Amino acid sequence: MPSLRTTLAIGAALVGFAVTVALGMWQLRRAAEKTALDQTWEAAQSGAPLVLHTAADVAAVAASLPRRVRVGGEFDYPRTYWLDNRPLAGRAGFLVVTPLRLDGTQQVVLVNRGWAARDPGDRTRLPAIGRPAGSVEIEGIAVADMPRVFDLGEQGAGVIRQNLDVREVESEIGMPVAHFVIQQTSALDDALDRRWTPPASGAERNRGYAFQWFALATLIALLPIVLGLRALRARSRVGRA
Repeated sequence: MPSLRTTLAIGAALVGFAVTVALGMWQLRRAAEKTALDQTWEAAQSGAPLVLHTAADVAAVAASLPRRVRVGGEFDYPRTYWLDNRPLAGRAGFLVVTPLRLDGTQQVVLVNRGWAARDPGDRTRLPAIGRPAGSVEIEGIAVADMPRVFDLGEQGAGVIRQNLDVREVESEIGMPVAHFVIQQTSALDDALDRRWTPPASGAERNRGYAFQWFALATLIALLPIVLGLRALRARSRVGRA
């Protein structure tokens, strides 16, 4: 009969095998989810833009993000937000976010207009950028929110901020704001840099983790076999004695 120690070791190995296989499968599911998000983003980039005319159009986009959109309206330049600590190509700078009021409505959409370099000598000095007057038409990708960075301090209420929340803006300006942000891709005479990169999903990292868990599960699976063979050899020696 196998010893109690051997029995416990085999039981622990079986539990470990089940756990590591489950963790590997979870990582594969996460990779599949992230791959689906990548495909959704690619479809949004290549798809025909949805033209936003009404609040109903805005609600439809908010329910199917990301989505390529086209919108016409006027920028509310005095309410522009400058998101700090957003480097590009090794240079410090801001993301420039301006509310845009849709033509013929009271609906406001936040537009991530692009990147501007920061004054290296005075971080509070705002760079000079273009402000095309009147109604403009822009195209871009509607996304759930602005990319966030680690908040280095208490969030202020000024024009320079670390992060920006759509609902915060809605409360501040007292007007309905679409619950998404348009990442502008179309050209406009404003001297802003719009070299956007798709968000990295990390699906490959999850697949790597899954491989590691399955490799560990394989090693654990060998343990009961080794212990079982040792137990058989020990019993055989006892029988011959």
